[in-house]
Amino acid sequence: MFPLLYIFLFIPSEMLLRNTALATFIGLFLIVVGIVIRSLTIGLEYIKRGGLKRKIYAEKLVIGGIYSICRNPMYLGNLFILAGFGIYANSALFTFFIFPAYIFIYWTIIKAEEHFLTEKFGDKFIHYKNQIHPLIPDFSKMRNLFKNQKFKWQKVLFKEYNSFFLYIFGLLALTLYLNRISYTSFTIIIIISLSIYILIKVIKYKNKKDGANK
Repeated sequence: MFPLLYIFLFIPSEMLLRNTALATFIGLFLIVVGIVIRSLTIGLEYIKRGGLKRKIYAEKLVIGGIYSICRNPMYLGNLFILAGFGIYANSALFTFFIFPAYIFIYWTIIKAEEHFLTEKFGDKFIHYKNQIHPLIPDFSKMRNLFKNQKFKWQKVLFKEYNSFFLYIFGLLALTLYLNRISYTSFTIIIIISLSIYILIKVIKYKNKKDGANK
């Protein structure tokens, strides 16, 4: 459903804000905030696999890093990014109708995961659940964010390069649709982004192959 809902960004809509420049700034700001949240999640203590064969899966209960202040930071980051895209597009339709649908979808996922984690980890998860909100960060616990943690930027790069490219492509496609960029500039940036994407993919593959041979 998620990719299909993105289409609504390109459907003509009432303007969210009369000031287009303000909508652009706020939208980009929220997108960057979302990317930072996702990067902190992956670069610190990260849940390696949230799903296996389309089923909820968890190897261990992760409560360190950004999970010490928010139970679902990846979902929170995604919601910031989605809100950012809606405001950047200055689309009242996406912001007031489609974005709430994303919130509902994520909330149902969170509830299903909570049920699974309660059954698997019992009182340990219940205690954690009672201390930390599912989406709203507890900034009073910020001191725990980097406690016993080291930020791994390489992990972020190798885990998120697909997402980074999709954000850039989506943003450029939307910018082109809104007539805020020329076809020439769009093409040049896409070629540069695609080149960097391929380079990272090659480096990742080489590192994986070298690690397997050791």
